[in-house]
Amino acid sequence: MTRREYTDTVLSALRRVTEDERRAIRAEIDAHMEDHICALLDLGYDEPLAEERTVALMGDPKEVGRELNKQYTGWGFVLLSRAAVALTVVLCIQALLGLGILSNLLWSIQARTVPDETFSSYEALATERPDIRIPVGNDVLRVYRVSVGIRDGVRAVEVAMAAYDRIPGGVVSGQLLNNVVLEDQRGEVPEHNMGGGGKSNFGADYTLRYLPVEPGDSQITLRYERFGESITVEIPLPEVEP
Repeated sequence: MTRREYTDTVLSALRRVTEDERRAIRAEIDAHMEDHICALLDLGYDEPLAEERTVALMGDPKEVGRELNKQYTGWGFVLLSRAAVALTVVLCIQALLGLGILSNLLWSIQARTVPDETFSSYEALATERPDIRIPVGNDVLRVYRVSVGIRDGVRAVEVAMAAYDRIPGGVVSGQLLNNVVLEDQRGEVPEHNMGGGGKSNFGADYTLRYLPVEPGDSQITLRYERFGESITVEIPLPEVEP
């Protein structure tokens, strides 16, 4: 979602505003986002990613619009000055943004310290807990649990991964984990590779990925190629007792 699309969605929820007031609200939201984008650019973000993360931090545009609309449901709104309109817009955004940042921060801290233990019906025969942290752009990809066991009657490895922004409380890219590819020891990427589950928040993203393996396999390979980055990491497998 672009900045303009975000603002259009917010404004679509406002029912009793004049065109001048609508323009004033748009200008205030745009200025708020521009300030945040500039701050991220100063931290080294590229412009597309800075815009993506700023829009994400603003929260749900429909919710922002509903909160604004609650403030102005009577004719008194028409009599308010643009200064009052701008102040209300800022307060609504800051309130929602503050809640979002707090949630992002908690998820981000958890992912980098004690990742969420997302389990499935997977029957693990052996488990190890490596701490593999891979810088990917402005984010970090963390492999924190690797198991070998049985899934749907097939011997498979389960890989638990988390992704978070390098800045605590920052917004992690929602596309990072989606573009991770797991290869078996023979360099093959079976169709089962994409199976799994997980959960996400702007502060962190979790996923479980599965890959069929053969008895005696000692490692798999993680690959990531996107936005000019090419990353290859070998992940050792836990030994299964005979």
